[in-house]
Amino acid sequence: MESTARQARDEWIARRCQLGEPEAFADLVRELERPLLYFAQKLLGNEDSALDVLQEVWLNAFQTIRRLDNPRVLRPWLYRMTRGLAIDRIRKDQSDERLQRVYAEQAASAAEEPAFDEEDAAAVHQALDTLDVKHREVLVLCFLEDMTIAEIASIVGCPEGTVKSRIHHAKRALKAALQGTSHERRA
Repeated sequence: MESTARQARDEWIARRCQLGEPEAFADLVRELERPLLYFAQKLLGNEDSALDVLQEVWLNAFQTIRRLDNPRVLRPWLYRMTRGLAIDRIRKDQSDERLQRVYAEQAASAAEEPAFDEEDAAAVHQALDTLDVKHREVLVLCFLEDMTIAEIASIVGCPEGTVKSRIHHAKRALKAALQGTSHERRA
């Protein structure tokens, strides 16, 4: 139900933007700035790069929102744009350094363990560090952004079955990495 209400609100904001309503784009930014910044930060590994990418996202969105055919897909459209620009940034930075590390918060494994202390949180960050970008991004979108499989598939540009598979493998890899970390802490 929440997803439907969110889609309806997104559609309303998108239509207002497309009609050129002065406050509409400001409403859009207020609504999605935090989650998009968080997503970009998790892909890029640092806030400065994420802010740069987000600035490009808002500029592109402002310039092209009138051409958005289906206003109901506003949120996936912005996440796809953020992902694409973040990947471009990673590729650009790759010549100077390895891919930026992405750290997800405790919510990535919230289904398995409801409460964390600082040591557990550090272990999760370290374990997530071992996952590749395609697995980290689906975990962030699924568990931290609370998106549906269909929304994630739309954002990352692959079939829903692939998204499910990536989530499954990412959770397995995360669990294995966390088990390895817990053995090290006990020793």
